[in-house]
Amino acid sequence: MKDQVPQNIQEMLPQLTHWRRHLHAHPELGYEEFETQAFIIRELEAMGLNPYKAGDTGVAVDIGKDGPRILARADIDALPIDEETLVDYRSQNSGAMHACGHDGHVAMMLGVASILPGLLAHSGGRARLIFQPAEEKHPGGAYKMIRDGVLEGVTRVTGLHLQAELPSGRIGARMGVQSANSDRFRILIDGRGGHGSAPHHTRDPIPVAGQLIGAMQTLVSRMVNPTDAAVVTISAIQSGSAFNAIPSAAELRGTVRTFDQSVRDTIEDRMQKMVAAIAEASETHGTLDYMRGYPSVVNTEHEWRLFREVVRDFAGPECWIDIEERMGGEDFAYYLQERPGVFWNLGAQASDHPFPHHHGQFTFDEAVMPLGVWIMAQTVLSYARNP
Repeated sequence: MKDQVPQNIQEMLPQLTHWRRHLHAHPELGYEEFETQAFIIRELEAMGLNPYKAGDTGVAVDIGKDGPRILARADIDALPIDEETLVDYRSQNSGAMHACGHDGHVAMMLGVASILPGLLAHSGGRARLIFQPAEEKHPGGAYKMIRDGVLEGVTRVTGLHLQAELPSGRIGARMGVQSANSDRFRILIDGRGGHGSAPHHTRDPIPVAGQLIGAMQTLVSRMVNPTDAAVVTISAIQSGSAFNAIPSAAELRGTVRTFDQSVRDTIEDRMQKMVAAIAEASETHGTLDYMRGYPSVVNTEHEWRLFREVVRDFAGPECWIDIEERMGGEDFAYYLQERPGVFWNLGAQASDHPFPHHHGQFTFDEAVMPLGVWIMAQTVLSYARNP
């Protein structure tokens, strides 16, 4: 891997590490990335570039003068997680942590910004690098960036995500559907509370919640074609607080992940009917608030083939990996709904047993960052020069 990356790019590792660790120590949640935004602007201005604010707390910068304009995106927000690592650059902001690699994404995009002016001046083409807020916070920062015009004049898009579970230096993307539709739901069961010794005078919402939990297991197992993938997860149950009192309400929260739009529609419809019918049978009232989230990331075929050629030419064929569909959600999907492009993964496995993304001890292999810079820059160049 390192043999494929030019020496001057490999020598960027200390600077990339410095940027990444500064950001890691100062994480900010979605739409609160004011210091992160200021830091990115300062660093870009120090390179002689002219960044501007977009998407409230995001940043964009245009590079190059002539030819097709390619958009490359890095997300900048942290997660509401308390860090559990003991590194000396651990989070200084309680309740916030870069537990998904976005600090590395920003560092790599700053590296891309530092080398693209020279590369584009030689080969032609234009780039718009964007540093997007709130990827982790619905409805996602991509919406506001697009609203502020970052796709105007753009012909293709690309973005990357570090993957701690993939071997370091392996790079891949999937042609077509790569990630799931990511939806959320909230079910509220309104009953009638009372004393625990007299349940017949109440309309207990807790048994109703239990029946719903059991019934919802059939949404995938009995109402979706076994050849179609779907996941329904109930992640929170809230009701009552006393030993001897039946509560008046119960709430269930969770997520639904699907690839196929018809499966998505079916699950929402059947869930709505289940909630209404089971609640009515117990003389309670059930309501479902189903919130459609990020759509699937769908990589376009031509751009996927161009990207695979870039990886093989500039990282080596041994670096390519055919990745599988993932049930995770990603708001880069909104850019791909508007323009052709590819969202790709860069393996950054820090140990034999890495902590998963969104874990308080998450980390990644920083040594892969120069490779990420090089492949992102070459992808922009390839998209700019190939029709």
